[in-house]
Order: sequence, then C-alpha cells, then structure tokens
Amino acid sequence: MRRCQPIRIGELWSGFKSEHPYISRLIAEGSVPDVWRRVAGDGLADATKVNFVRGILYVQVGASVVRQEIFMNRENFRFEMNSILGEEIIKSIIVK
Repeated sequence: MRRCQPIRIGELWSGFKSEHPYISRLIAEGSVPDVWRRVAGDGLADATKVNFVRGILYVQVGASVVRQEIFMNRENFRFEMNSILGEEIIKSIIVK
C-alpha cells in the first residue's frame, strides 16, 4: 500500500512500539548503560561498571565512598532511569 500523505517519524515509531512491544522492550533494555551514565553522571559512571540481567541492574564499584552513595540513592536512580526508558525495565539495583 502506498501512502499519499507524509507521516511524522514520531507517529511511525509509536505505531511500531505498539505493534511490537517485545522489540520495543529489547531496545529499551539495550540502552540501559547509556541511561545509567545520563542519570548517574560522568563521575559515578566512570567509577562503576554496570551489567543488566533480567530486570536487575548490577553496579560494580571499587571505592567504598562511591558504593555508599549509589546504595543510598539506588531507588532514585531506578525511578529516574525507568522514567527515561518509558516503562518499568529496571526492577532493582544491586550494588557490588
């Protein structure tokens, strides 16, 4: 079927996400490390290594001061990351 009218990319993306929720979720899961850097900031992101498995974000930290800061703010990080991702992708954050 050929379209006569142009369509906005946002409308096209919304349609794709609603028709293929599994693929949309995989795309969101793949962007978790980038969203971590955006939410945590460059300083914390450089001091950590993240791994995302089955809804759990594992954050590996070397320094105890950084570990404590992330541990105390993990729910805020989780909430902010899920709001950026657009759905509840991250169920919990475990700091190692």
